[in-house]
Amino acid sequence: MASTIDLPAGKAGETRKQIAEAEGFPIEKIDEFVTFIRGEPYITSSGLQFKMLQQYKPGKFAVEALIPSREEYALLRRMMGLKEEDPLVVMRGEVWIEGFDRPFVDYGTATPNNLKGFITFSDYPLEMATRRATNRAMRLATATGMCSVDEMPACSADLPARQADATRRQAHRQASREQIELVRRLGQSHLLDEETRIEVEAFLDEAPDKRQASEMIDHLKATINAQRRGTQRVEAGVKTE
Repeated sequence: MASTIDLPAGKAGETRKQIAEAEGFPIEKIDEFVTFIRGEPYITSSGLQFKMLQQYKPGKFAVEALIPSREEYALLRRMMGLKEEDPLVVMRGEVWIEGFDRPFVDYGTATPNNLKGFITFSDYPLEMATRRATNRAMRLATATGMCSVDEMPACSADLPARQADATRRQAHRQASREQIELVRRLGQSHLLDEETRIEVEAFLDEAPDKRQASEMIDHLKATINAQRRGTQRVEAGVKTE
């Protein structure tokens, strides 16, 4: 699910094409591999995995998330300027590639300050630290310049600018309160993955119009229903064994 909010249609298409060519993505897969948030491109986990497979081939690499050593954890706390009582979750991401003596290594962190919105520190700190660690390591291994979706800026960072943009929209084009609340409720479904939740949060921050909200509602419903059907099939299979 990709968002091209704040990009004119022509510019969005040209930007997609340029990114597809630069990163080696099939143009028909660009919306799966890259998402636009406030006009900036972010690579998804699917995009990073595609690049790994293209560059190193199946079976030639391994991606791991490990608990860092005490020394690493203490060093990262000092580097981040955290107080002793400040909570922090850290994971070490490693990408091992056949023929390389050492892995590509990077770290992912989760704190109350860098997890806000739908995905909060109290909900998924370990999962997000793990995702960030492995995505960062894959970005190193594939020399990817784009940040991944989980690295998007904190939602409160540019609130004044977003509020100014929202006030410039014509009132009759803005999504209704009912649409916004429905998108918000659907976006909190446990059947959605973390990346989708992040994208929904960014979508709501952009003060969407009625058409965009309607399209998002349809997309989320379809995704949730597909996930629900898949879960039901798995459960049915377990019962018949």
